[in-house]
Amino acid sequence: MSHTHAKPDTSEAFRQKHPETFARYLARRRMVFFVAYVGYVCAYLVRNNFKLTSEALRLANGWSLTQVGLILTAFTVTYGFGKFIMGMVVDRTSLRKTFALALGLSAALCISMSFISSLPVLFGAMLLLGLIQGALAPASMTMIANWYPNKSRGAGIAIWNTSQNLGGAGLPLIITGLLGWAGPDNLAVAFWVPGAVVLAISFLFWRIGGDRPEVENLGTLDDIYGETGSPRARGEPAAAYWTLVRREVFTNRVILTLAAINAMLYFLRFGILNWMPAFLGTEMGFTRAQYSMAFSSLEWIAIPGSFPFAWLSATLPNRQSLVGCLGLAALAGLIVFYMGNRSYPLLLVSAGLMGMLIYGPQLIVNVLTLNLVPLRAAGVAVGFVGLGGYLVGELCANLVMPLLAERFNWATSLAFLAGIAMVTGLLYLSLRAHEATTVQVDD
Repeated sequence: MSHTHAKPDTSEAFRQKHPETFARYLARRRMVFFVAYVGYVCAYLVRNNFKLTSEALRLANGWSLTQVGLILTAFTVTYGFGKFIMGMVVDRTSLRKTFALALGLSAALCISMSFISSLPVLFGAMLLLGLIQGALAPASMTMIANWYPNKSRGAGIAIWNTSQNLGGAGLPLIITGLLGWAGPDNLAVAFWVPGAVVLAISFLFWRIGGDRPEVENLGTLDDIYGETGSPRARGEPAAAYWTLVRREVFTNRVILTLAAINAMLYFLRFGILNWMPAFLGTEMGFTRAQYSMAFSSLEWIAIPGSFPFAWLSATLPNRQSLVGCLGLAALAGLIVFYMGNRSYPLLLVSAGLMGMLIYGPQLIVNVLTLNLVPLRAAGVAVGFVGLGGYLVGELCANLVMPLLAERFNWATSLAFLAGIAMVTGLLYLSLRAHEATTVQVDD
């Protein structure tokens, strides 16, 4: 349905005209969010199992560090491309079936890894895992995009975004508990126990998960909310899918800008996280326990730190670019403070705030991607924007930061990060006018 033919009905008018349908829509929307959130927590429970047990497995099997690194790289590469490739699959298939199937296959692969001792086979399993896992973020975000109108879509995505922090932080605790129960040498339990649980959940989600509301005979967001239902950036409604993808994703200045922003945010995230031990330990004189706690603080504070951004998404649903710009300006100032701070209590505070100001603008990338493209191309847009983060941002952080530190000093590396934060904030600001005209909300 094109914008020019969008129905002017508000949700209240739709509710009065179709009370039973509207009530069913709201109930299904809650269920869809539950599946998207819990499902993505589960995605992390069968994703990083090898990473967290890699050193113990290496010593037990006599593998080299390089061999372990190759296996970890296998996942990173196919996950980056998988988000993009699977995003196109998500756009053209049943959301319910694709999400549940990808989750179930991920769990089955995780279980199989508990029986694999051959490096080539393990390498192949990680390649496949990365590709399959690539479907889960586009599918879960596309679910939310198709069920939440402009006014609340950003808040929904912001809350959903904490699922990755919860899953990522929860798996190490689960594995620690399992190894404490089964014994430190019984590493297989770190794979098959989470895998079995997630596999069972995937069968449940196949039954209760949600597809697009029109597939469930509830109407589209435009039917329910009128012009404030979905983004106005929809081009020709009857355009072929590949024409839509080429015009609205590959050659769309807005999406290319968001991909650049995401790559820079990943550079900031891993530029700080991956080099904390070298900078804080060797350069600043903090102990291993102290910089480990700073690392943990950055990750854990990101969970409650996402909720202010969720509130801002609900309060300012079509001003997310401005929120992202201000957040990154604050991050640049914090990085300058961080590079000169030698107080341990202030280190914990600044690390936690940096976590909030990295993950907050990252979730805004997801919100804007879904707000500024047609819903028909939501999955591929999410995958395309995510591709740059993994293959450009993380890779550059691992190469550029030590290069600058060795050639000049750590102050130069961190000053470069502060500059990246400012440039990223300006890129956000460049989207302000387009966002204001694309995302219509009730006054």
